[in-house]
Amino acid sequence: MTRGFDALLCDMDGVLYRGDVAVPGAAEAVERLRRDGVQVLFCTNNSRWTAANYVEKLRRQGVRADEDDLITSARVTADQAAARGFSGRPAFVVGGEGIREALGAVGVKILEEDDEDVEAELVVVGWDPEFSYVRMRRAATFVRRGASFFATNSDATFPAADGDEWPGAGSILASIETASGRRAEVMGKPHPPMADTAVRRIRKGARVAMVGDRPDTDLALADVNGWMKILVLSGVTDAAAAARLDPPPDVVLESIADLV
Repeated sequence: MTRGFDALLCDMDGVLYRGDVAVPGAAEAVERLRRDGVQVLFCTNNSRWTAANYVEKLRRQGVRADEDDLITSARVTADQAAARGFSGRPAFVVGGEGIREALGAVGVKILEEDDEDVEAELVVVGWDPEFSYVRMRRAATFVRRGASFFATNSDATFPAADGDEWPGAGSILASIETASGRRAEVMGKPHPPMADTAVRRIRKGARVAMVGDRPDTDLALADVNGWMKILVLSGVTDAAAAARLDPPPDVVLESIADLV
């Protein structure tokens, strides 16, 4: 199967791990693909963690990676903020260390809880396990007053280590969109900012496959770019749901371990 592609975009949550629990055989599969000459890039919509955090998490699970192998929605969002002139301007951020560090690195001034007298020009929403009513209210108020409105991703849930699905950034985003009456511009998969970043990082002329567990993000990203679609059942999609997909994936596997 590896002969059908030269580059693989690999989702992380639900493909390589669930929470902090590694998917059995995932690390070995990645190494085998690399030995076969496949370029492997890790692509995640989760903006909570920094790139360094992800490198360390993958290392603990036996997956060799460095920051250049990663495409994160946090970095994509920060790149878009910088390209649109938000460096040096105030932003209200709902999210974890990953998105805050990425925005800070491009000079965005992140408002803290006690910055009550500063008006945000940008609101950025990602996954935030400490999300509160107060933060929802402040974000929605800034958006209603005209702030630009970005979301790192719109994934409603993510696969957790206990086998359940936990609320994701999309669930937080929905509350702010409802309260503000506006829709955010989404940066992560399958939207153009993430897609364009991935295209720039893939080796020129490579035949590309996308492996993921979410049809609405991972497979949709492959669809818009004409890439091979590989769905794994180790995340949020089960076999019954996979059988109902139209159009269907090119390949359905129990896990990425079966790819090799």
